[in-house]
Amino acid sequence: MSKTYEALKRAESLRARDVGEAVGIPNPPLPVNGTDDYYELRRRLFGSAVGDTIKSILVVSALHGEGTSGVACLLAKAMADRGRSHVMLVDLNLRTPSLWRQMQVKGREGFVNMVAEGKDVSEVIQESSVPGVSVVTAGSGRLNAIDVIDNERTLEVVSTMAEHAEITFLDAPPVTLYPDARALAPLMDGVVLVIEADMTPVSVAARASQMIRETGANLIGVVLNKRRDYIPERVSRLIG
Repeated sequence: MSKTYEALKRAESLRARDVGEAVGIPNPPLPVNGTDDYYELRRRLFGSAVGDTIKSILVVSALHGEGTSGVACLLAKAMADRGRSHVMLVDLNLRTPSLWRQMQVKGREGFVNMVAEGKDVSEVIQESSVPGVSVVTAGSGRLNAIDVIDNERTLEVVSTMAEHAEITFLDAPPVTLYPDARALAPLMDGVVLVIEADMTPVSVAARASQMIRETGANLIGVVLNKRRDYIPERVSRLIG
């Protein structure tokens, strides 16, 4: 095996490790400094006219493990940077909730308790260590995910949340595996689909996009996450 090949593979391993850490695998604290990619994404999502009309965004993936929660966290941080906006993160992934770990808040009462027990947002919202970013966890209770999504109070709860922040990012489970995201998507101003580069089959990504559109939701963008570069950055810049 050539030394060049070994060097390229080492560079790929380091790149994959860095990206994994950035999106919260295995759930370390949120990085202090955001990447340029997330600030560019913020600019595209909330530029000019778009930023005036979109207040709630559902962040969803096609499959498990594509980094949806990490993307939601870093988008929230980028949006709140330097006091630009007051942002709320809501964990609607009632299957495998993780925002409480990634944002280092307590996994106490949250969205489930608002739906099942009539709790107000003010009773369950928590301030995170990131200035300008508040968190509502998935919460706890006897209702399972389907019962929560089908509950008539869910629409009211989601609508109420928009009053407590300038922009709200809501983390949801994979759209191709569970009905949750398909039920929630039409309630939001927009949906961002997260796809893992080099891993998610194109057919699955296309199906996820189609399923979102079939709900009548506003699919405002797709994030290609965990992009892998097999050529070291220094070499990549030289060859354009």
